[in-house]
Amino acid sequence: MALEKNRYYVVSKFILFFVTILYFMFGVVLFGLSVWILADPNQGKYVRRLRLRDVQAGAGIILTSSILLVITSFVGCAALNGSKKPKTMTAYFALQIITLILLFSGSIFMLARTKSYQSAIDWEIERAVLEYDNRGPNRGEAEEFLDVLQTHLMCCGGESPNDYRIRGIPESCRRPWLSGTSQMWGCKEVTKRWIKYNTDATAGVGLFVCSMLIFGAISSWTIRRHYIDYNEIDRTRGRPV
Repeated sequence: MALEKNRYYVVSKFILFFVTILYFMFGVVLFGLSVWILADPNQGKYVRRLRLRDVQAGAGIILTSSILLVITSFVGCAALNGSKKPKTMTAYFALQIITLILLFSGSIFMLARTKSYQSAIDWEIERAVLEYDNRGPNRGEAEEFLDVLQTHLMCCGGESPNDYRIRGIPESCRRPWLSGTSQMWGCKEVTKRWIKYNTDATAGVGLFVCSMLIFGAISSWTIRRHYIDYNEIDRTRGRPV
């Protein structure tokens, strides 16, 4: 029986064709999110200054996974182009499994290390506020970091604007739409929520892609078996494969 008349083959190939397109799309999305966390002028500065090595490591793993995902999508296109070669489909299956393991590890790592980077955020912001307010030896670095943080995230001080007891409330704390008033929220809590939102979003997309990779791997293995059976039948009939 021709493969095209086998309903399991047809369904598996349709699923695989659909997820192969999604692999490319989500690979680009994950690449963008990871680069944003690691290299964005503002976001990257928060991550580097706050020494969020766990966030950097998780984003690095997901960045690698996203590149693999794009490569996997191209291999998938080659495997589904009608040549019916088991070796190409085996390579596609293997790439999906490798990407699944790597992406799942990176996503879970980012979600599991939330508490560790939250304590690091508290300590680093408190130290920066003290340097800023007391004109310490690292005042320039602290000013640059806090001015960006307070302007971009619309927060002020560590716990509140009252943390600036000596120098007074800096201009970066001012509300641009209401002259003479400062932001009410401390940067510790705002930054933790901001970083958590970004890492959770990235990890969430990663886990969603993992579910697609499972379906894709099952479908590609099913199609691989059909290719092998098809080629064996052709060999017994004396056709070149």
